[in-house]
Amino acid sequence: MMKFPDIDNDGPVFDLDTMPSFTLNHVVHRYHQVLQSRLRSAGVSTLKMRIIVSLRSFGSLTVSELCNWAIAEQPTMSRALDSLEGQGIVQRQAGDTDSRLRMISLTEPGRQLFDRIYPEISRVNEAMVEGLSAQEQAAMLSALQRVLGNLQKL
Repeated sequence: MMKFPDIDNDGPVFDLDTMPSFTLNHVVHRYHQVLQSRLRSAGVSTLKMRIIVSLRSFGSLTVSELCNWAIAEQPTMSRALDSLEGQGIVQRQAGDTDSRLRMISLTEPGRQLFDRIYPEISRVNEAMVEGLSAQEQAAMLSALQRVLGNLQKL
């Protein structure tokens, strides 16, 4: 088990690269920087990209489910959905079993936008794992899923 030193005012300073949280934050931040610059011409922010990809993957989701998959708080998600709906990218419909629920799905222009941005998303993901063998990639994904599971227990 990884042990992190206790730090007091006179304690040792340690290398931040040994803290998984710092490394993960740097990876995610750089990934978003790269994607943001590459998707700018399509007018798609990283949040909107995550919404579009999530909806393309699942078909339709509730706002709550979208918050989970696209990683956004409810107010931020609502604003992004208002914008995407205004652009004709997504549509909101009443749920089949509960009319109080709003199901969000891509429109045809939304699916076309996905088809336009997905190749770049794929290229960036492939570049992220360049030099890692298939076994290393599988091990990395497995480890990250376990890390996420551990955090979800807290």
